[in-house]
Amino acid sequence: MKKRLNEKVLKRGDVILTTSDAAISKFIRATTISPISHAMLYVDHCSVIDATGDGVHSANTQRLFFERHNAVFALRLEAELEPGTAIKICNYVRERIGSEYATWEAGRAWQGLGKKGTPKQFCSRLVAQAYAANGFDIGKNTDFCTPKKLLKSAKLVEIADATVEVTHDEYQAWQTHPSGLDLMRQSTNHILNGARKIDKSIQHLSDVDKLVREHSEHDETIMQLYVESGFLHVWKSDHEINPWHYDAKLMEDVGNRHPEGVRWYCESTLSEGSRTDNRYVTNAKVYQYYQSMRPRKTFVMLMAFYQMLAEQHANRLEIAEEWLKRHP
Repeated sequence: MKKRLNEKVLKRGDVILTTSDAAISKFIRATTISPISHAMLYVDHCSVIDATGDGVHSANTQRLFFERHNAVFALRLEAELEPGTAIKICNYVRERIGSEYATWEAGRAWQGLGKKGTPKQFCSRLVAQAYAANGFDIGKNTDFCTPKKLLKSAKLVEIADATVEVTHDEYQAWQTHPSGLDLMRQSTNHILNGARKIDKSIQHLSDVDKLVREHSEHDETIMQLYVESGFLHVWKSDHEINPWHYDAKLMEDVGNRHPEGVRWYCESTLSEGSRTDNRYVTNAKVYQYYQSMRPRKTFVMLMAFYQMLAEQHANRLEIAEEWLKRHP
């Protein structure tokens, strides 16, 4: 029997601490004398962001399975976060997606060493820095914080019922279920790896934006990296996997069979931001501003891309709102 995170009790900004049977996990636990070896931040419904050997990326909690005997903790700030602050903490880690993994520095942290870190990331550093950047010190020496220090933090309290058991059939079904986040990880890494050939100090997409702003001669190259990576088409995967998110008739049909699941989806979707205040709208405005200051083909392309995603989000909101009105 396996288990997964219980998204019905989790909130934005929750700290997730886990372990596994992998050799590296056993080594970290032995080195730090702790029941856990990894840290993640819950950023949205069914979504976490963490730093692994592949860098900083998002993961779907419905696809993260743990053995029954593996320790899993969900922690929340004792003084509950204001919604706006929780969003800022989550945005901090979103902005660092694609950052390289700080292997050497992670090792220093586990040994209780290290003073000042680099822009690279490892799991618990990312979480601790996100909180510190918003005024909350949840672990000593933020740059070299370990999962154990987060677990022992006096500022965090454990959330009850953080996991639910998973049936064998559910686990097997997810093994063949396509993943849009895998495509996003691959496309983001393609862009960043290409940009690092120009400037090896680049860590995340914000750094790529800066490169384009300051060096117009790289505009065409970066635009081509976005195009060939598939980044601009990853959104289509959700239409293929969950077409009922975008079609009222299909949602009604799914709701007749799984009313509680659809209700939870609709309520979660409405919590992601309004039509005029969400991360897609914000990103579109950022690129619009960049374009007004220093015109680039890359900025025009990305501005249009995020405007399109904002329209898609507005469509999802409308369909979710209408379903909830029909099923009070």
